[in-house]
Amino acid sequence: MTEKKYQQYVFSDFREDHNIPTVMSPQAYFRGASQIPDANMNMGWQVLTGPMHLEREPHTHDVDEYLIFLGWKLPDVFEFDADIDFYLGEEQEHYVIDKATIIYIPKGMVHCPLNFKRIGIPILFHAILMAPQFTKEMNGEKFVFEGPKKR
Repeated sequence: MTEKKYQQYVFSDFREDHNIPTVMSPQAYFRGASQIPDANMNMGWQVLTGPMHLEREPHTHDVDEYLIFLGWKLPDVFEFDADIDFYLGEEQEHYVIDKATIIYIPKGMVHCPLNFKRIGIPILFHAILMAPQFTKEMNGEKFVFEGPKKR
Protein backbone atom coordinates (compact mmCIF):
# COMPACT_ATOMS: atom_id res chain seq x y z
CA MET A 1 0.00 0.00 0.00
CA THR A 2 1.38 3.40 -0.91
CA GLU A 3 1.89 6.09 1.71
CA LYS A 4 -0.80 8.77 1.57
CA LYS A 5 -0.11 12.47 2.00
CA TYR A 6 -2.30 12.91 5.12
CA GLN A 7 -1.95 9.43 6.61
CA GLN A 8 -0.48 10.82 9.86
CA TYR A 9 -3.91 12.38 10.63
CA VAL A 10 -5.86 9.12 10.42
CA PHE A 11 -5.49 6.90 13.49
CA SER A 12 -7.27 3.64 14.35
CA ASP A 13 -5.17 2.20 17.18
CA PHE A 14 -6.97 3.60 20.25
CA ARG A 15 -8.24 0.37 21.83
CA GLU A 16 -6.96 -0.25 25.36
CA ASP A 17 -7.55 -3.27 27.57
CA HIS A 18 -7.53 -3.03 31.36
CA ASN A 19 -8.47 -4.99 34.45
CA ILE A 20 -10.88 -2.70 36.34
CA PRO A 21 -13.90 -4.92 37.17
CA THR A 22 -16.56 -2.17 36.82
CA VAL A 23 -15.22 -0.75 33.53
CA MET A 24 -16.02 -2.74 30.40
CA SER A 25 -13.02 -3.78 28.35
CA PRO A 26 -11.83 -2.74 25.91
CA GLN A 27 -12.00 1.00 26.46
CA ALA A 28 -10.98 3.64 23.96
CA TYR A 29 -8.46 6.43 24.52
CA PHE A 30 -7.09 8.99 22.13
CA ARG A 31 -3.76 9.99 23.66
CA GLY A 32 -3.21 13.24 21.76
CA ALA A 33 0.15 14.09 20.26
CA SER A 34 1.64 10.73 21.27
CA GLN A 35 -0.69 9.17 18.67
CA ILE A 36 -1.28 11.92 16.08
CA PRO A 37 1.45 14.56 15.65
CA ASP A 38 0.38 18.08 16.66
CA ALA A 39 -2.93 16.88 18.15
CA ASN A 40 -4.06 19.15 20.98
CA MET A 41 -6.60 16.94 22.75
CA ASN A 42 -6.84 13.76 24.82
CA MET A 43 -10.11 11.84 25.03
CA GLY A 44 -11.25 8.68 26.73
CA TRP A 45 -14.38 6.58 26.28
CA GLN A 46 -15.27 4.18 29.08
CA VAL A 47 -18.39 2.17 29.83
CA LEU A 48 -18.86 1.84 33.60
CA THR A 49 -21.09 -0.92 34.89
CA GLY A 50 -20.81 -0.59 38.67
CA PRO A 51 -19.80 1.70 41.52
CA MET A 52 -16.22 2.97 41.67
CA HIS A 53 -14.14 5.98 42.65
CA LEU A 54 -12.60 7.13 39.38
CA GLU A 55 -10.69 9.97 41.06
CA ARG A 56 -10.27 10.17 44.84
CA GLU A 57 -8.20 13.36 45.13
CA PRO A 58 -8.86 16.92 43.94
CA HIS A 59 -6.54 18.10 41.18
CA THR A 60 -6.09 20.70 38.44
CA HIS A 61 -5.03 20.84 34.79
CA ASP A 62 -3.28 23.66 32.98
CA VAL A 63 -5.87 23.44 30.16
CA ASP A 64 -9.66 23.16 29.91
CA GLU A 65 -11.33 19.80 30.50
CA TYR A 66 -14.80 18.45 29.72
CA LEU A 67 -16.46 15.51 31.46
CA ILE A 68 -19.43 13.92 29.70
CA PHE A 69 -21.81 11.44 31.31
CA LEU A 70 -24.30 9.61 29.08
CA GLY A 71 -26.44 6.51 29.29
CA TRP A 72 -25.09 3.54 27.36
CA LYS A 73 -28.31 2.24 25.82
CA LEU A 74 -28.47 3.14 22.15
CA PRO A 75 -30.14 4.89 20.49
CA ASP A 76 -31.22 6.91 23.58
CA VAL A 77 -28.06 7.97 25.41
CA PHE A 78 -30.27 10.14 27.65
CA GLU A 79 -31.71 7.06 29.39
CA PHE A 80 -29.73 7.45 32.59
CA ASP A 81 -29.89 5.57 35.88
CA ALA A 82 -26.96 6.47 38.13
CA ASP A 83 -25.88 8.64 41.05
CA ILE A 84 -22.44 10.18 40.71
CA ASP A 85 -20.76 12.54 43.19
CA PHE A 86 -18.53 15.25 41.76
CA TYR A 87 -16.84 18.26 43.36
CA LEU A 88 -15.79 21.62 41.89
CA GLY A 89 -13.67 24.47 43.23
CA GLU A 90 -11.36 25.03 46.18
CA GLU A 91 -14.38 24.84 48.49
CA GLN A 92 -15.35 21.42 47.08
CA GLU A 93 -18.86 22.38 45.95
CA HIS A 94 -20.78 19.10 45.67
CA TYR A 95 -22.80 18.06 42.60
CA VAL A 96 -24.90 14.92 42.16
CA ILE A 97 -25.05 13.77 38.55
CA ASP A 98 -28.26 11.80 38.00
CA LYS A 99 -28.98 12.58 34.34
CA ALA A 100 -26.97 13.00 31.14
CA THR A 101 -24.56 15.84 31.91
CA ILE A 102 -21.60 17.76 30.50
CA ILE A 103 -19.24 19.49 32.92
CA TYR A 104 -16.85 22.19 31.71
CA ILE A 105 -13.78 22.62 33.93
CA PRO A 106 -11.77 25.76 33.09
CA LYS A 107 -7.99 25.46 33.24
CA GLY A 108 -6.66 25.72 36.78
CA MET A 109 -10.00 24.92 38.47
CA VAL A 110 -9.78 22.38 41.30
CA HIS A 111 -12.09 19.42 40.68
CA CYS A 112 -12.82 15.92 41.99
CA PRO A 113 -13.26 13.51 43.75
CA LEU A 114 -15.38 11.70 41.16
CA ASN A 115 -17.36 8.82 42.67
CA PHE A 116 -19.73 6.66 40.64
CA LYS A 117 -21.79 5.70 43.72
CA ARG A 118 -24.60 3.81 42.02
CA ILE A 119 -25.01 2.63 38.43
CA GLY A 120 -28.37 1.09 37.52
CA ILE A 121 -27.61 0.89 33.80
CA PRO A 122 -24.12 1.30 32.33
CA ILE A 123 -22.73 4.81 31.91
CA LEU A 124 -20.79 6.01 28.87
CA PHE A 125 -18.15 8.35 30.30
CA HIS A 126 -15.99 10.69 28.21
CA ALA A 127 -13.17 12.85 29.51
CA ILE A 128 -11.74 15.41 27.09
CA LEU A 129 -8.56 17.29 28.02
CA MET A 130 -7.54 20.04 25.61
CA ALA A 131 -3.81 19.25 25.60
CA PRO A 132 -1.35 17.24 23.51
CA GLN A 133 -0.43 15.17 26.60
CA PHE A 134 -2.51 14.15 29.64
CA THR A 135 -1.18 15.84 32.78
CA LYS A 136 -2.63 16.80 36.13
CA GLU A 137 -1.34 18.50 39.25
CA MET A 138 -2.31 16.97 42.58
CA ASN A 139 -0.97 17.82 46.04
CA GLY A 140 1.76 19.96 44.47
CA GLU A 141 3.01 17.17 42.21
CA LYS A 142 2.64 16.93 38.41
CA PHE A 143 1.53 13.60 36.90
CA VAL A 144 1.90 12.66 33.22
CA PHE A 145 0.15 9.73 31.52
CA GLU A 146 0.54 8.70 27.90
CA GLY A 147 -1.36 5.44 28.12
CA PRO A 148 -0.20 1.85 28.31
CA LYS A 149 2.92 0.84 26.44
CA LYS A 150 2.17 -1.00 23.21
CA ARG A 151 3.39 -4.58 23.03
